Amino acid sequence: MSLSCIGINHRTASVARRELVALGVEAQRRWLTAPGTRDRRDRAGVTEVAVLSTCNRTELYAVHTERRPGPALVELFASLADLPATELTSHLYELTDQEALRHLFSVAAGLDSMVLGEAEILGQVRTARETACGEGAAGPILDAAFRAAAQAGRRARQETGICRLPGSVATEAVRLLGAVAGSLEHLALLIVGTGKMGRVVGETFRTQGGQRIAVISRTREHAEALAAQWGAVALPWHDLSAAVRAADVILSSTGAPHAVLTRELVEQALGPRGDGRRRVIVDIAVPRDVEPSVGSVPGVALYDIDDLQARVGENLEIRSREVPAVERIVAEELARFEAWSRSWALRPVLTGMHARGEAIRQRELARVLRRLGPVSPEIQEQFESFSRALVNQLLDAPSRRLREPGDPSSAETFGTVTRELFGLDGRDDAGAEVA
Repeated sequence: MSLSCIGINHRTASVARRELVALGVEAQRRWLTAPGTRDRRDRAGVTEVAVLSTCNRTELYAVHTERRPGPALVELFASLADLPATELTSHLYELTDQEALRHLFSVAAGLDSMVLGEAEILGQVRTARETACGEGAAGPILDAAFRAAAQAGRRARQETGICRLPGSVATEAVRLLGAVAGSLEHLALLIVGTGKMGRVVGETFRTQGGQRIAVISRTREHAEALAAQWGAVALPWHDLSAAVRAADVILSSTGAPHAVLTRELVEQALGPRGDGRRRVIVDIAVPRDVEPSVGSVPGVALYDIDDLQARVGENLEIRSREVPAVERIVAEELARFEAWSRSWALRPVLTGMHARGEAIRQRELARVLRRLGPVSPEIQEQFESFSRALVNQLLDAPSRRLREPGDPSSAETFGTVTRELFGLDGRDDAGAEVA
């Protein structure tokens, strides 16, 4: 059995190309159980399969009987989007066996993400395993591989700083609000505009403990729709000055071609000398929503998108220092999985070896007892105990040697030799009975 990973990601394909093969959970289920998928799996010799699909990657993990299934595996991947294989070939990467496993573990640990150390990928790895196993497409090897990869991801996040500092502008904006203004739970947040970034910041603010949110937009219906999702307050645009006065922290992200928070408006809301309260304004709009001079109003701390990008860059630099520690964790979990994999692959050999030993023990014990004639139960039990201990001792060393870590080729060789030495290929084990 061999394992392959075939896929495309943000390094090999544009978002337009990645979108073609992106599959949500329900689409994955339909593909995994489709008759056409089963036919293509059979042609490729694939016995287990799982799909990992995110906004940055779509990857197919397959266990197969052929060492390299070649074009059949590419066709199986292309069927995710019902495309000719030729349309994807130049964007694909294919990894096998240890390289494929190392890649999966690195993905789960956040080392292969567009944003180093992103946290979301770990949950996506778990979902891929649960979906494939739930549909009967993944078997014991992929189940174990994805579990081991998730363990590497958990350790990376618990034991290193790979994801402790935000790696996105939206998350860093919320972190900045808390760092400058205090506990999010006690802050009143005003979101100006209902664009994507404002939505992400608002959602992040809520998940990190923020409770008091107001939304204001030129389009009242948009503000009301967004506020309804969060249990927040929607305000009319003409109340912008009062909304600024009521807020502790303000996040502005509109599509306006000019500033919407002018110095004049802020001074109108707070007074030219401020009102004695500290406010943090974060402007993540391009063009900017807030006049730079607003930052000189007493009590106002103003940050723009460049400030946030610089902070994110510093965060990612700090994260990058954790890469060697994460790589060590990946190597440890990979070695642990490979030891399990060898043990699992050799399980029939170990079982057969011990079954052969037990069969010989019972046969020879019965022969001795027949020769001795009637003996007491105590004597019979002593023979039973002695013979069992003898067989266990004889098989202990070869059993441990088979289980010891080593390269896959050695494990395969040991398995083949053991089958030959112990006659585990279906031949009779014993020869003629000695009188």
